[in-house]
Amino acid sequence: MRKGSACLCAAIILLDSPAAHAQLSGSAGIVSNYLYRGVSLSSDQPAPRVAINYDGAEGWYAGGQVADARLGGATHRSAQWLGYAGYAQQTASGISWEAGVSRYAFPQRPGWHFNELYGGVVLDNVSARISYAPDYLGMHTRTWYGEISGGTELPELPAMRLRAFWHVGYLGSIRAAPGSMIGRYDARIGVQGGWHDWRAELSFDAARKRKTGGYYYGNDERTTHDVVLSVARSF
Repeated sequence: MRKGSACLCAAIILLDSPAAHAQLSGSAGIVSNYLYRGVSLSSDQPAPRVAINYDGAEGWYAGGQVADARLGGATHRSAQWLGYAGYAQQTASGISWEAGVSRYAFPQRPGWHFNELYGGVVLDNVSARISYAPDYLGMHTRTWYGEISGGTELPELPAMRLRAFWHVGYLGSIRAAPGSMIGRYDARIGVQGGWHDWRAELSFDAARKRKTGGYYYGNDERTTHDVVLSVARSF
């Protein structure tokens, strides 16, 4: 579920174009571990996914993705859905901003469905976003997620574009019950490569639970880490 600032960047490219126009794009691929804010939603197994995005000429955008993954404790795989819609604009000073809403759906666990409101800014190659969920994963808990992401272009290989990227985030709440995933840091660093309509991404992802009241939320493992590979084709 890495939509992150990609939606905003795509909308800003259109806004910055002298002949901005609506654009529909999508991709299909597979990821070695479907991570969401440092937590695996595929039981640490590979997951295929399909994404689609619509960028309007006036800054409106919408899209979504579906992954065929397996939640922890589930006996079989099922679709996991994400939908979002928002608005992005670029100011005269060069700073870009966005605001929107996301909907997360887990057919295997209907009680986990939740909505988020988000807002963010982009300056040069760095973006920041904060998201608010009034009922995160059906826990009857209000949460916020703050994240900062960035990247830089690398020297190109023959017919291949390369980009290094990084991301840090924190999921917090005014109140969180023991055993929840709330109170958690996550970070990732990696490289992306593009060749014609194909894109590959290799990253190192890590997460750490916040220590509260002498113990760590969730299971006994206070830190997790994984190397994640994804390959996708645009259409």
